[in-house]
Amino acid sequence: MTRTNNVSVVQRAYEGVVSSVSALTLTALMLATVNAQAAAPRQAPSVTPSVTILVPTVTIEPVDEDATQPGVR
Repeated sequence: MTRTNNVSVVQRAYEGVVSSVSALTLTALMLATVNAQAAAPRQAPSVTPSVTILVPTVTIEPVDEDATQPGVR
């Protein structure tokens, strides 16, 4: 019975070591990828951004009160 417990303990320790090494490897690969992207030169935009604001024009004209209210004098 003692041997079975030892095998289980060794197996769990092995799984812990393998998962830790895998996590460190993936972290190192991700850092290398991010550094490679950050070191890449940026291309300047070929078109200068611009904004156009369209404002409607309003014309105010005098109103002839006699024409708007027929029958009132």
